[in-house]
Amino acid sequence: MNPTDSDRDVHAPNSHDSFAGRRAPSHRATRARRDLDRALDAAAALFREIHLGWEDRPLTPAPEWYDSAPLAHTLGPLGVGLVAAVEDFRTRVLPGALGAPDPRYVGLVNSSPLPAGPLADLLISALDNNCGAEHQGPSGAAAEREVLRVFGRLFMDRDNVSGLVLPGGSLANLHGILLARARAFPEWESGGPASVPGRPTLYLSDATHFSGARAGTAAGIGREGVRSVPTDGRGSIRVDELRRMIDDDRASGHLPFAVIATAGTTGTGAFDPVSEIADVAKAEDLWLHVDACYGGAARLLPELTPRFAGLERADSIAIDPHKWFFLPLTCSLVLTRGSTASLNPFDIENSYIPRGTDVYPYQRGILTSRRGMALALWMTLRAHGFDLIRDVVAENIRLTRRLEARLASAGFEVLPDGELSVACARWVPPELEPDEVDRLQGRIAERVLAADRAWFSTVRHAGHTWCRLNILNLDTSEAHVDDIADAMVEAARTPAVSRRSRSGRTR
Repeated sequence: MNPTDSDRDVHAPNSHDSFAGRRAPSHRATRARRDLDRALDAAAALFREIHLGWEDRPLTPAPEWYDSAPLAHTLGPLGVGLVAAVEDFRTRVLPGALGAPDPRYVGLVNSSPLPAGPLADLLISALDNNCGAEHQGPSGAAAEREVLRVFGRLFMDRDNVSGLVLPGGSLANLHGILLARARAFPEWESGGPASVPGRPTLYLSDATHFSGARAGTAAGIGREGVRSVPTDGRGSIRVDELRRMIDDDRASGHLPFAVIATAGTTGTGAFDPVSEIADVAKAEDLWLHVDACYGGAARLLPELTPRFAGLERADSIAIDPHKWFFLPLTCSLVLTRGSTASLNPFDIENSYIPRGTDVYPYQRGILTSRRGMALALWMTLRAHGFDLIRDVVAENIRLTRRLEARLASAGFEVLPDGELSVACARWVPPELEPDEVDRLQGRIAERVLAADRAWFSTVRHAGHTWCRLNILNLDTSEAHVDDIADAMVEAARTPAVSRRSRSGRTR
């Protein structure tokens, strides 16, 4: 280890101490606890710097940060102490972080968390309860019951929902598909896929988040068992095509068993017609899983309530509070109607964890060890309330429509009919070939990022590449939106970006 690091710790053990010593670990732990107050003060200052002052920092690390390899050879037998480690976080880690909390970050579906969430994370880590079994995390279990109750009422219009808090929407989607498989093919749970007399088939749209298709393959049905249904508009599933594909597959001897609908696609913010899909699912005896991971928070807005019609008929729903409910990563929910005890594919007998009168969370899902993220969600909602989240969601949507209007007035082609906080726009110089226009969108994004004006990505939709901007931030303002639009216009009109060279290739 670098001696300059170890020398900074005034409480470091003598060089003859070792990890194998019986008394040294206790001594080090005592010293560490003595430093805790100072470290907490330093961490609080750092928290304020991250949460309140990110606009004074660049959105992405400077190139020299990568060249300096700031974390190389920093770990070894001796520690530097809590206070020095917090300082290292400030000087070594923070310069290498992405500016997701920055109001100019309008990229992937990362939100700026409300203050209660990160604070709850600290307390949850201090408790270190394993919320896989209620007797190991009683308060976490109580929080989980309460958040499931309120989210069940919001999304399924009922109190008696089952579900879990999970680390990520991919697991929430997988959970729903595994339940669907257990319902349709109970023989699979004992005999495996060879016991099923045909190919199980899952339906989703070509705009569904890729975790839906991944859930199908992870559930063992294979890539050929995941059927992609065409879409129209911003990416809404075509129900007529869904019906046709189901009929064709049944005629071919396949076994349709589930369909995934989306309430707010991550690419373009589209809504599937959930109520119509629910009609198909009922008629065809399919499990209906709804991915509301991104768009779910818009359910708080009365004006968008009609877009969620039919959600209460879903068999399972995935929601990501770490997206538009402004929780820290990662906090996701899967909700199911009523009890799933009769089709539980997760409960494997064990002898070392005491059983309770109820089926514990570790017996109802993939995870055994479970962080108490339900407490972070409970504390965030307890501190800030749904009304604040609703107001920020509404403001994010309003600002997105403003951004679209600014870009359209400057000559960008804007994807119409946006309802959520995703804007898709493209600059289309008439002299460029279509493939060059597609590449141009990426260069516009790169140029804006290089100027440190914003961070956004591109998306493929309807055969074209679009600049994709997604606002999920507590502090983004009209001034930010206007500056982002100005930066995009400047980047699009820059000759080196939008014009061909004499060789016929875009620079």
